[in-house]
Amino acid sequence: MNPEDQQNRIDDFLRGRAKDPDQFARDLEIDPRLREETDATRLAFDAIRVAEDQQLKDRLRRLEAGLAAPAEATVIPLRPSARRNWLGYVAAAAMILFLLGYFVLRPAPSDAVEYALNTVEPFPNLAYVITKGDGGPDPVRAAAYTAYESGDYPAAEQQFNALGSEDPNDRFYLAQSLVAQGKYGAARTLFRELSTAADFNLPQEAAFYEAVARLGLGERGEATAALERISAEADHPMRAEAATLLRELE
Repeated sequence: MNPEDQQNRIDDFLRGRAKDPDQFARDLEIDPRLREETDATRLAFDAIRVAEDQQLKDRLRRLEAGLAAPAEATVIPLRPSARRNWLGYVAAAAMILFLLGYFVLRPAPSDAVEYALNTVEPFPNLAYVITKGDGGPDPVRAAAYTAYESGDYPAAEQQFNALGSEDPNDRFYLAQSLVAQGKYGAARTLFRELSTAADFNLPQEAAFYEAVARLGLGERGEATAALERISAEADHPMRAEAATLLRELE
């Protein structure tokens, strides 16, 4: 197998897209070089995640600075994120590992569950566009999503609760704000309701985050079973995230 095909195979396995993950796992056991390349790629992915976290923080700081005036929220259709470019991954990983040091930036916690939870990121705000303005007809909702995008989850929770909305999108981001603060019990209840809501178009994502909340509550068996079901569904939008979380729990 040529190096490019080998790398694509490793990439697919780590993202939960392998056509035959069991065969890949068997190959890992007998091929030391494949293990080395897989470990290096996994390390690169983790380093990229560190880089993207910093970029996101920088973007949010700029966003917050530009939102000194009240904001208004405009509803837009929910849509998935665009696929990232692998070559950009490699370049970013190399830069981060060389300049900052992976183990300095992200020491592995001793507890596997704690580490796994730390790898889960809040779902991006795809429900509302935050723009400068006078707050529009619903300043409380605008404040809630502005706080959420800036990473101020306690403020986001407060604003979503003040909004008192039954809209499933608002409830989804309230649940995200809760799980980001470690309030797993309340988050689990909301995500469970949303995972079966007929009028909500992200039920599969809600099911994934319900499993995350269960993990935070110490319900490891139930959480692992749910994550295994998700990672086994070829068309599940959170399949790769579930597979990654399961690896972190090993």
